Amino acid sequence: MTVVVRRPDPPERMCPSTPAANATVFLGMITPAGRVAYVTPQVPADVALAAAAGSDTPVEARYRLAGPCVTSSCGFWTGEHCGLGARMAASYQETVGPAEIELPKCAIRRSCRWFAEQGPVACPACSHVVTDAH
Repeated sequence: MTVVVRRPDPPERMCPSTPAANATVFLGMITPAGRVAYVTPQVPADVALAAAAGSDTPVEARYRLAGPCVTSSCGFWTGEHCGLGARMAASYQETVGPAEIELPKCAIRRSCRWFAEQGPVACPACSHVVTDAH
């Protein structure tokens, strides 16, 4: 007799820097210092998008949003991984040693594309990204 063990499907990978048009999760607010102040637990993007209605400033300049990774439909996709996540993690590693990494509270870490590909160094680097929607 053969026993078939079904492994659960991997989680849908989330992009932690998604334009508002693709957003499903509100990650946090952009502080005046240009860093992300994360919100946990997970909040639907609709909350931030409704609050941003009527403003002249792009929502992405004020809020960090996440949504499903669109892989080959994204300009940062290399064909194998997210080039932006890799670039951010590499840049951060050059300035901070691994012993100094402190993981911020993040609502999407378990499904985050950057974390899955780059590991813990992606998290502090991520907090410095502001999505440019211009």
